[in-house]
Amino acid sequence: MSWHDYGLRDVQLIPYMKGSPVYIDETLPFLYRSTKQEGKIEQTFCGDNFSLGQFVAFFEKLGTMQVLAEIEDNKRIKPVGYSWMSNPHGVDGARSAAVGFCFFNNASKRSSARDLARLAIAYGMIDMKINVGHGIQLASNVQAQNFARRVGFKFVGVVPKYHYYRGELVDASIMVVEDTEWLPGFEMWFATENAVRPK
Repeated sequence: MSWHDYGLRDVQLIPYMKGSPVYIDETLPFLYRSTKQEGKIEQTFCGDNFSLGQFVAFFEKLGTMQVLAEIEDNKRIKPVGYSWMSNPHGVDGARSAAVGFCFFNNASKRSSARDLARLAIAYGMIDMKINVGHGIQLASNVQAQNFARRVGFKFVGVVPKYHYYRGELVDASIMVVEDTEWLPGFEMWFATENAVRPK
């Protein structure tokens, strides 16, 4: 598969590549403003209250952001979130990384976020050669943990006082998804969805 395959008729994962004609210069500022306006910066980044400059520098340096979008009837791309991989460890065949997601409130269907999260995990595992993905959230962010479970992550445990959030050390919830367990189910799901909803 290539990243062009990570989509259905109505949703598409698009890796962020600076200078790509798919994007305009304001893509990262737009994503930042949307995250900030919805009050999701600190929860998304586990206590870090990024400024616009820090947000842009983080993703430009990281180089692993994917814009998660719905495709509207007029073929317009509507960003409804973004995902990324960070802190990789290991070598091909034995590589882990942290997985991050942020979804906005403007998704037209609840299923869009789940479909896009599955596509983002698959992109990380297949194209980026990540074998194990870790989700590390604020332990208080139960909504994020429930969402991660729905797309295939398993709860591992809690690390006490791992994050610095709003003036104090707070617990982190750790979740994991492994390619050997997860990809077979994804491939069956994608084949069915792609047959029903072709690009």
